[in-house]
Amino acid sequence: MFSHIFFDLDGTLIDSRPGILASALHTIDTLKVPQDERPEDLTPFIGPPLRHSFMQLFGFDATKAERATEIYREFYGREGMHMFTVYPGIEEQLIKLKEKGLALSLVTSKAWVYAEKIVEEAGLLKYFSELSGCEISGERSEKEELIHYTLEKLGLKPGPQIVMAGDRYHDIRGAKAAGIGSAAVLYGYGSREELENENPGLLIPSPGDLACLLTSRA
Repeated sequence: MFSHIFFDLDGTLIDSRPGILASALHTIDTLKVPQDERPEDLTPFIGPPLRHSFMQLFGFDATKAERATEIYREFYGREGMHMFTVYPGIEEQLIKLKEKGLALSLVTSKAWVYAEKIVEEAGLLKYFSELSGCEISGERSEKEELIHYTLEKLGLKPGPQIVMAGDRYHDIRGAKAAGIGSAAVLYGYGSREELENENPGLLIPSPGDLACLLTSRA
């Protein structure tokens, strides 16, 4: 029985791939990363905390990952954050969930200062009771931390009545570690195999399925 839905942002509510990848390419061009040290597919960059992605995909040490994050955010804040589209039907799904009496919060590994501006630009901010993201410093960037932080802000205890909906493995792992339910959306940036391997409580095939599947458990 769900009463609260925690939504991821990138790959769950919006398609932010163009802006994120443009910012990542700008960063590795600025740092002069050789072509043979760049992965062919940068999609795995989307979702996890920035510093983690730079270390995992490019083998940067902590110091270089910090510098890369600074370069990325300078470009992203100027240009990349505006390069997104809301997935078709998302606003209608949020309205349906609210009409069913569910409380909605945004819980993203993106810096909250960007997340707030993006959902406001997208016209979605009004649907969320709380918005949680990491600090520019990287503090509170792990999904488990963010979930606990949001629960504390809402005055809630972890439990199966709360579900985290997201498109990558760290959303599902974070939900389980925090003691809440998990729902994997299959239309985002994580592969079906990646998400099924995490054994989420729900699989949501398309944006149009969100309200139906989440309220069937509500």
